[in-house]
Amino acid sequence: MANYNADFWEIPIDSRLLEHVPAERALWFETEEDRERRYAFEEFFEQVIPVVGGMIDGELTQRQREIVRLYYYHGKTQQDIAVILNLSQSTVSRHLFGTVRDGKKVGGAIPKLQKVIEKRGPRQVGDALGALQERLAQAV
Repeated sequence: MANYNADFWEIPIDSRLLEHVPAERALWFETEEDRERRYAFEEFFEQVIPVVGGMIDGELTQRQREIVRLYYYHGKTQQDIAVILNLSQSTVSRHLFGTVRDGKKVGGAIPKLQKVIEKRGPRQVGDALGALQERLAQAV
C-alpha cells in the first residue's frame, strides 16, 4: 500500500464499454472552434512574449525582474518568492503591484510595465492583439 497514489489510481474496465462512448463526450475532445481558438492564442503569445520580455529587461529593476519572472514565468506564489529571495511576502507584493502613499499608487513592476505599454504602445503588441481578436471572431 506504500506505493498507492490516488491521483493515478486506475479502475479496470472492459474496453468494449468504452467503444460505445461517443468521441464528443471524451475528456480531451476539441471542436474545430476550440482548436482555432487555441491556435490563435498560441500565435498571439509567440508574438507578444518576446516584446514583453524586452520591456521587462529594459524597464524594471533587477529585483523587479527576478520577482516578475518567478511569479509569471515560473508560477511561484508571493510566499514562495519571499522564501526564495529571503524577503517578506508584503515586500514581494509591493515589488509586483506597488503600494499606496498619500492616496497615490506608487512603484511596482506591473504598473510600470502598464505605463510603458500605454506610453510607447508597442506596435507588435497592438498588431498581435488585433490579429487575435480577428481570429477569435472568425472562430465563433
